[in-house]
This record gives sequence, structure tokens and C-alpha cells, in this order.
Amino acid sequence: MKKLFYPLFAILLLNNSSCNQQPSQNCLPVTTDADANLNDFLGLWYEHGSMNQFFSIGCDCTTAEYSQSSTPGQVTVYNSCDRFGFNSDIQGFAYAPDVNDFSKLKVSFPSFPGGEGDYWILYFDGTDGLMLVGNPAKDNLYVLAKQQTIAQNDYDTLLAIADEMCFDISKVKRTNQAGCWN
Repeated sequence: MKKLFYPLFAILLLNNSSCNQQPSQNCLPVTTDADANLNDFLGLWYEHGSMNQFFSIGCDCTTAEYSQSSTPGQVTVYNSCDRFGFNSDIQGFAYAPDVNDFSKLKVSFPSFPGGEGDYWILYFDGTDGLMLVGNPAKDNLYVLAKQQTIAQNDYDTLLAIADEMCFDISKVKRTNQAGCWN
């Protein structure tokens, strides 16, 4: 929680109005968090908000589980959601093209056409289990937590970080995690 205070304080100092209402030259660059690391990344994460993607239409109770892969340098990615009352899942893998920078991952789902996508960890707090993931094109954004619930203040702070990088946070839909079977 302490880690969230400093980025929020810096954001407020730099600019106290929405970046989406200003010219793009006032945006902070899309940067990643050097604190992102494999050990704290592994495990089950609950999605608390995301920009709608066609593959997530109708999804509630969305989770992402990251586990050590048998392939060196890769992490197995297992995404699951409750889609209209039925389990919907997909498995893929992620890897860091630069072994010295775990914050800039590539993710791929072999059963899904489209190749690899950027999966950049914009904010990472392994201690409190909070993560904000996006991409340089600013058309993907995920608010994730290791807990099935997230404090509103933490959720808002993560969105404020994305807003300062000029992600269109008005497109972020809150993910329902209530009454989930997972």
C-alpha cells in the first residue's frame, strides 16, 4: 500500500487534471515497473477491471494464473472466466524478450489467431499483490490483484497511473468478482 502512495503523489504533483483532456504531449510515457519479478508474478490474479476486448465479452469472475513453464524462459498463462454461466478458458505462454527486464512481456495463445501481444507491467507491487498491465499502443489495460476484492482507493490509484500515461480509462469496465466459483 505504501508503494501506491508515491506514484499517486507524483501524479498529483505533475498534473492534477485528466490527461485524456489534454494534448498528447502532456502525457507521461508508457513505462514499466522495474520491481516486476517472476517470483511475485507467479500465482493466481483476479481481474478487477479491463478495457473490453472481443475475447472478454460476457466474462465475469476473470482470473489469470501464471505458473512456471517446462520451457525455459517461459511462463504458462491460464486465463479463465465465467461467460454467461459457463467456464471459458484459454492457455498460452508469456516470456520476456529481454531476460534482464521482466516488466515487458510478450504473450501468446497458440489456439487463438493473432500472434504475440505486448503485456507490459506498468505497476507492480508483489507485497500487496497489485498489478497494472497495458501495452504501448494503449488499447489494452488490466487492473489485477492477488485478492478477489480490491480496495476502491487502490483501484482508483491504478487507474490514475494509467490515465497519466493517457490510456483512455473511460473504456475500462469493472470486472464482477462477486459470487464466483473460482
